[in-house]
Amino acid sequence: MSTTWQVLLALDARYNAHRTPNNLQFKTLYIRRRSQLLRDNHPVENDVNIRKHYLKLRSVLLASRYGANLFDSRSNGSHASRMNSISESADSFADWTRRNTTITTNNMLIDDIPETHMTPFSASSLSNVSTTSRALAMGRSLEEAYAFSGVHHIFDHHKGSVTRVQFAPNDRSLLATCGRDGILAICQVLPTPATIIYRLKGHTAAINDMQWSSINDLLVTASSDSSIRIWQISNGKCMRVIESTPGIENLCCCFHPSNNNFIAVGNNRGILQIFNVSTGKALKNCVIKCYGRSMCVAFDETGSILWTGDDRGNIFAALFDMTTGKLHSCKRVFSNSNGSVTSLSFRYRSSRDGREGFILANVIPNLLLVFKVVNTNGKLVVRKRFSIRQKSLTIHSSFCPIVSQRQGFCVVSASEDMCVYLYDVDREVRTLINKLQGHCSAVFDVSFNADENLLASCDQQGLVIIWQRDNR
Repeated sequence: MSTTWQVLLALDARYNAHRTPNNLQFKTLYIRRRSQLLRDNHPVENDVNIRKHYLKLRSVLLASRYGANLFDSRSNGSHASRMNSISESADSFADWTRRNTTITTNNMLIDDIPETHMTPFSASSLSNVSTTSRALAMGRSLEEAYAFSGVHHIFDHHKGSVTRVQFAPNDRSLLATCGRDGILAICQVLPTPATIIYRLKGHTAAINDMQWSSINDLLVTASSDSSIRIWQISNGKCMRVIESTPGIENLCCCFHPSNNNFIAVGNNRGILQIFNVSTGKALKNCVIKCYGRSMCVAFDETGSILWTGDDRGNIFAALFDMTTGKLHSCKRVFSNSNGSVTSLSFRYRSSRDGREGFILANVIPNLLLVFKVVNTNGKLVVRKRFSIRQKSLTIHSSFCPIVSQRQGFCVVSASEDMCVYLYDVDREVRTLINKLQGHCSAVFDVSFNADENLLASCDQQGLVIIWQRDNR
């Protein structure tokens, strides 16, 4: 649920890069301390006037200190349009409405924040939803289960956009981040204080995708420098470099879930191939030719079905025979002519009818789709559609890890409107569970750790926020 500290943190984060441009450590310390103060000392929830007045004063002071046009060099629009973005994306305080008075300073909008009211459902109006949203054994609703109490840590170690952020499978603490600066960072977020274990260099261009191996010992990265690299986590060394033809940009990659000696890699030429990590060579007869650039890839849990999405809105499915090392029965299973498929992830879910497979996909424009896998050939049927802000950027999403202890089936997605969204797939109405604010630019990726106590998100300006879930 939206709380005061998120709105104020989002405002402060927009100016953070300009406070001490030559001292990156102080910037991170400042925003962490700021989030702590906001969380510990926020006004009483019902005191709307105090919060409203404080936000006005804070906005005026920040604009006066750093200038009204400081964002012009970092975005396509003016500072006024950036502040309008705040208004469009941020949840307001409890009783604000669009009828609030608008105050401007140097053409800057500072007090027109719309309300997205996300309160727990009432039994009288939505009794069926209230019943199905009782999530855990303690009887907490999904809104309560996914309430966040503050920021656990903030990283600012990349120069430029952070393209991917991923917690290691079945691990509470190990986090990997990569960006357009070509650096792969391995971080330890628990116990506090969070630290960066390795800053791995080797790529000479942007890292577009990465994935952990199933036992957290390896990471694969795909880069625009025409290479794929396999990194050994125990010593922070690159154990294998797979070179592609010059001019090829590797856009997506993933390990085979059952045999991490195989990796699938897609590129800007629309080719998806399976490589052998030991030899560094592509397997014969293991190629999918997409209609456009191969943007994302995912295996099912067994590794027998492989899906890939391209920038022309198509999803292809193929069967992979691990014994022969061949792909076959490749078919197009989804088509959306309006835009690109930028993210794919797979998850099994137990039900009364047995185990069911689902695919989560980000599709331009502005769609987050949940597909049900309806046969052994990888055919997909749309189960649910959610609306997010995605017009042109490569945005990612993921399933929430814990699916067996509750009735809700939840997903989390990044968004171009600087927010993180959590949805419940099972609900027919009021599917939005929570909306997190704090980033100052488009959010590219999100990842829960294994026990869902921490959620990592990364953005276009290089900020990585580790959100802490409220466990009270």
